[in-house]
Amino acid sequence: MDDLRIELSPGSRDGIRVLKLIGPFTLKNVFEFQTVVRQDAVPLTIIDLTAVPFMDSAALGSILGFHASCQRHGVRYALAGASDRLKTLFKVIHVDDLVVSCGTVAEAESTLAGAASA
Repeated sequence: MDDLRIELSPGSRDGIRVLKLIGPFTLKNVFEFQTVVRQDAVPLTIIDLTAVPFMDSAALGSILGFHASCQRHGVRYALAGASDRLKTLFKVIHVDDLVVSCGTVAEAESTLAGAASA
């Protein structure tokens, strides 16, 4: 599997979208990812990384760009289901405390949607 697929679906509540990334996330897919995350702004976006075996520095940069955009616009996001390999990448690059990460999509929806309505 050389190509990344991005599946867009609604979350369990209004105002939540889930982007499931499937396959390796590399420079080849960064522009597609950026286009998708910029579409249809919603209060909460969850990026499901469960099926991403690895990402390169360009992909990580696009995730960090999305993080910065969310911060600027007051939008919430979470990364969900990152593998140990991806968690190690986040830690080595020293962004593990910066990015919002949850174990599962359900956990991200529960934690962040609950915080948004409080």
